Amino acid sequence: MALDRSKLHKGFQTYLANAEKASGKTYEHFSLVLSKSGLKKHGELRSHLMKAMGLGHGHANAVTAIWLMPGNGGPALAIEKPAVKGPVKKAAEASAKTARKAAPAKNSPAKKKK
Repeated sequence: MALDRSKLHKGFQTYLANAEKASGKTYEHFSLVLSKSGLKKHGELRSHLMKAMGLGHGHANAVTAIWLMPGNGGPALAIEKPAVKGPVKKAAEASAKTARKAAPAKNSPAKKKK
C-alpha cells in the first residue's frame, strides 16, 4: 500500500522528502527496513533507521512517526480506545474532579515549623 502524502502534515511531507533526498531511498524502502526490524518502540525504530539507513535524528524521527501512523505500513500500535460514554464517562469526570480538589495548590506557601 502506497503512502498517501497528501494526508500528512506539511512538516512531515517536507521531512520525508528531505530524508529521501539525503539517503537516496524511498519511503517504501524505509518502511521495509522498519518492518523487518521486528522492533515496536518509537525510539528503538528511530535508532535502527539511523544505523541502517544513515539518517540523522530528525529525518529518522519523522520517518518513524509517519510509519507508526495507522495505515502507513507500521504495526497497529496506535489502537484507538473506544469512546467513553454515559455513566462511565460521568464517573471518570467526577473522580478526576475530586482528585483535583484533593491536590494541594502549587503556589500555596508551605507552613513553617517552629
